Amino acid sequence: MGNRPIVPQNSICLLGAFLWLAMTPAALAQESKDITLKTKDGVNLAITYYPSAGKEHALPVVILHDQQDSRVAYDSIARKLQQPQGEDGESFAVVTVDLRGHGGSTKQKLPDGTTRELDAAKLKKYDFEAMVRYDMEAVRTFLVDKNDKSEINLNELSIIGVGLGASVGTIWASHDWAVPPLTVGKQGQDVKALVLVSPRWKNKGLLIQQAFRQPGVKKEVALILIYGRDNSKVRSDVRRIKKQVEKYHPEPESSDGKPNDLAGLGVPTSLQGGKLLQEVGIRDKVVQRIADFLNLHVAQENHEWLKRRNRIP
Repeated sequence: MGNRPIVPQNSICLLGAFLWLAMTPAALAQESKDITLKTKDGVNLAITYYPSAGKEHALPVVILHDQQDSRVAYDSIARKLQQPQGEDGESFAVVTVDLRGHGGSTKQKLPDGTTRELDAAKLKKYDFEAMVRYDMEAVRTFLVDKNDKSEINLNELSIIGVGLGASVGTIWASHDWAVPPLTVGKQGQDVKALVLVSPRWKNKGLLIQQAFRQPGVKKEVALILIYGRDNSKVRSDVRRIKKQVEKYHPEPESSDGKPNDLAGLGVPTSLQGGKLLQEVGIRDKVVQRIADFLNLHVAQENHEWLKRRNRIP
């Protein structure tokens, strides 16, 4: 035997147990990956991808931050959502995004080869419009790739938009639902739920009410509005948004039916947006409410998974 140390049997068992735990889906789900996407107009768009805890065709959630915020602030929320939500709950695949001018998305290569520095405090109206047109399309292209690798089901896409992100996400959802169905494959109508945190009627020139005029958005998309109810201006905007869609989401006829897929959560605080979601004592309850809402109104609907590229009719 030489001088080789003798390892106690119980130590071997403990080591094996540790290695087994390290390979479980819950442990693997702790991994996340920072990725840089390229938009069609030359912006290096920084995102972080949090894969589902070992589940194929997972429900994808995109988190869009508020003005002068960044994706970093939503790391703990993303990690919470990627874990199984109770015994029968969903394990979401989450993408956090730095919209242009924010976080790691501050450089844009122009057609003449020069680089434009993007500053969140100096963005113009066309920059905010480009968040919808170009940033979100780059994110969708990334999600299509993950869909076709069977990691997610793009047909169950949900968006959590905070402040400015609520406007960007809702307007992009209206573009998504405006895409006509094709006989050869699916190319739109993927957004199935909007979680809007402190949404505003008008934000940086982005008009959210126009998005809610899109038939698919106001009729087919589950919606939950989360806000600090002690702020009268935000409370008023939430009421206006709800009024746009409430007739298309009637209350269940009996208490035995599924809860309404139009919901509001007014938190007793004046805090809004990212500050609301980061507040100790509020965040965990709000995130659990979001997870429950998406599990009930999206995951349990069992939307069909479809390959998006090179699909044979």
